[in-house]
Amino acid sequence: MIMDNVKCPISGGPANFYCNKPPVDYYISKRNGLIFQREIPTPEEMVAYADNEYESGLYKNYVLAADLKYKTFEKRIELIKKYVSGGRLLDVGCSSGFFIETAIKHGFDAYGMEFSKQAIKQAKPEIQDRITNGDINLIRESGKGEFDIIVAFDVIEHTHDPVRFLIDLQEVLSPGGWLILSTPDTGHFLRYLMGSRWPMLQPLQHTFLFSKQAMQKALDLSGYNILQVQNSYKTLTLEYLAGQISLYNPLLTRFYKILSPFLPGFICNQPFSVNIGEMLVVGQKRT
Repeated sequence: MIMDNVKCPISGGPANFYCNKPPVDYYISKRNGLIFQREIPTPEEMVAYADNEYESGLYKNYVLAADLKYKTFEKRIELIKKYVSGGRLLDVGCSSGFFIETAIKHGFDAYGMEFSKQAIKQAKPEIQDRITNGDINLIRESGKGEFDIIVAFDVIEHTHDPVRFLIDLQEVLSPGGWLILSTPDTGHFLRYLMGSRWPMLQPLQHTFLFSKQAMQKALDLSGYNILQVQNSYKTLTLEYLAGQISLYNPLLTRFYKILSPFLPGFICNQPFSVNIGEMLVVGQKRT
């Protein structure tokens, strides 16, 4: 049901109805471009969805595409090393631990946090021991100490309160520590081009979708200095990308399936680096 007088949870300003993606309605802030769900699924619903996807759905394909993830994370760790060359690192929403492996290889003492037990089960045994099943509050209460770097790739769009989430991260971040996160960008041209068919609109996953302006506001409210906001790139193949958007944009997937038999196999499975509509943000905890 479309509601009047909806306020942006970041700016407090007015928001308009954006689109319906059953079972939820999305609204968009007039002031900063934040797109958000008016009624957010329960944590239990979101965990159940993620566990199911790691067993048989889109997230299972994520695990099967480990080589592509390693290529993406190699580039991201090189970016991080421009700011800090080592230390204790926490990967929030670490999935099956691919970035933890990459960080350890580059000399970081890396750990992870993941809410999906199914995702953790698919991590390598030696990496599973470094992953806490739960949320950031469990990390804080465990007394595992502070971290020099926190990464949160494709996580903040899943939260129930993104500002609270950023504050919670700060509480386990050392003074002057670094936060690196990635998330969909509502200012990307694909969002304007695709409207309600934008694949980032995922009702049981993506509760808050940020513009660069909205992200800067949220980080400022949470006590971070923003050092860099840039486009985020991932290593993909056409075959993998078509599978990932099949649920949210079946028309594009059907078009690819029609076209792919006429393409050389190496084109469909050749890795390439692309911005699919996401931003990468580097922030630093205020001292």
